[in-house]
Amino acid sequence: MKKFLLVNVWAMIIGCSLLGCQENERVLYTEKPAVYFSSITEKDSIFYSFASGLTDEDIVSIPVRIIGTSTDKDRCIMIEVDPASTAKKGVHYKDLSESVLLEAGNVETEIKVTVMNRELENGDVKLILNLKTSEDFDLGYAGSLKAKLVITDQLVKPSYWDMPLSLYYGAYSKAKHRVCIQLQGFDFPEVMDFNRISSYMSYGRMVYNYLLKTPVWDEDTQAWITADWSPL
Repeated sequence: MKKFLLVNVWAMIIGCSLLGCQENERVLYTEKPAVYFSSITEKDSIFYSFASGLTDEDIVSIPVRIIGTSTDKDRCIMIEVDPASTAKKGVHYKDLSESVLLEAGNVETEIKVTVMNRELENGDVKLILNLKTSEDFDLGYAGSLKAKLVITDQLVKPSYWDMPLSLYYGAYSKAKHRVCIQLQGFDFPEVMDFNRISSYMSYGRMVYNYLLKTPVWDEDTQAWITADWSPL
């Protein structure tokens, strides 16, 4: 009898939980949709480095996403440059619109901005973007409404080097990073591109074979960078 009662109690609890989830979803999608930065929080930064010397201009894409459902019409996401930004329009960046189109049928899009390699000799500059309310969207998750883009001419360790790049290139150093750019002909993008895994494996072996014959002196660590790892 007790076992039967316990089963019924658990069934009621699970049923109420599922009902509560359904109610929350109905509330979520009947409220005005909201927008937020989907891959960065206010505590994070996106880094773009011109240290490779391969280009003086590039496009940075910052993903934004909505809380809510897609619709059958285009909608606009509004943004503004935060006054705390140190990057100058026309000097460090350009082609930044005050609104971004979210096309019909989508719940995610990107803010695109062209960054430029100018007047960076005195240090990094920051471009801070804020999301704004609009006729189409409220603001979403607190802490994900501001994006900070740091533009620099210094080498920046990729955020994904420790895993998985270290599997192919070993421990990070700026000297090794420069060798990678030299041999590969490109720098590592700010976001991991998993479509390049096989390429990273091949390039990692190339860097390994190069360092076997030509160790590189690292001014930062005052040590020789050698082929001291086992590439995949």
